[in-house]
Amino acid sequence: MAPGGLKLHLVRLAQSQGEASFPGVQGFQALLLTTAQEIAEERIYVLLTGEVVIDLPEEYLHLKPGESAHLWLPHRLVPIQPSVIVAYQFPGTTSV
Repeated sequence: MAPGGLKLHLVRLAQSQGEASFPGVQGFQALLLTTAQEIAEERIYVLLTGEVVIDLPEEYLHLKPGESAHLWLPHRLVPIQPSVIVAYQFPGTTSV
């Protein structure tokens, strides 16, 4: 590890292991999405690779690489192709 920091290649790790996170950092992870996921809690997303449609109760969002979203309603992540997305789950919320 470098003095004062840690460098990870989130895309490569998520693609090979399904997910990646920094040791000891809660609520932040990169995920490989290959199937739809139902999410009930508030999250912030940054799409690194691929394309993802986010279904919301009354609308949808279409994320492309480099785009982000902050969602506080229940939602569904639907990858159009295998995608790597960074998700931040706020402290005190539980995972689905």
